[in-house]
Amino acid sequence: MLVTAIAVAGCGRSDSANRRSDTTVTPPVSVDTAHAPAESTAALPTCGITGVPVIESDGIGELKVGRKVEDIRNLCEVKSDSQEMGAEGMKERVLVTMIAGIPVQSLIDNDRVRRISVNTSRIRTRDSLGVDTQLHTLADMRGARFVPGEDGVYAFVADHCGLSFRFSVPMRPPTGRDWTAEAAKREHADAAVNRVLITGCSR
Repeated sequence: MLVTAIAVAGCGRSDSANRRSDTTVTPPVSVDTAHAPAESTAALPTCGITGVPVIESDGIGELKVGRKVEDIRNLCEVKSDSQEMGAEGMKERVLVTMIAGIPVQSLIDNDRVRRISVNTSRIRTRDSLGVDTQLHTLADMRGARFVPGEDGVYAFVADHCGLSFRFSVPMRPPTGRDWTAEAAKREHADAAVNRVLITGCSR
């Protein structure tokens, strides 16, 4: 720039005339917005699931019993985190997580997942147990037992520690004092599971 300025000063009027006769204008550089790269959109977390989600004894993918809510937020797509009225008329903290596009509720206690509820037949165990499974299927499994709860009857089987299968059937035992697999099957063979609870295996 310094050399140019000195040259201009030495040229005097001759240079000024040349500059007046020079009408060349450099056009501005245009941007082709049609072919500009699109802004990248961050992918939503998948909760560690790459295929069909599966119910395990401790959870579904990275949504696991005992895991901190903060960790769930980093690993999964959290839809909501709110206080809701529980079965006993008390407020409960419920976290709703999207699993393969399906909303799944978790009960939160002390900022950790205490229980996971599956209310859809689209998420099942590896041997296809889940919502809509009929009672007789569970009654025929090893170690099957049925326990009345506050809002239905729950089935437990030996091969799925940490899971309970809920049925909306009368809570009063059909015969005797206990729900036996045989009695439950005799009275409610075609009843269908309407919720699977994941609480984790403690054995």
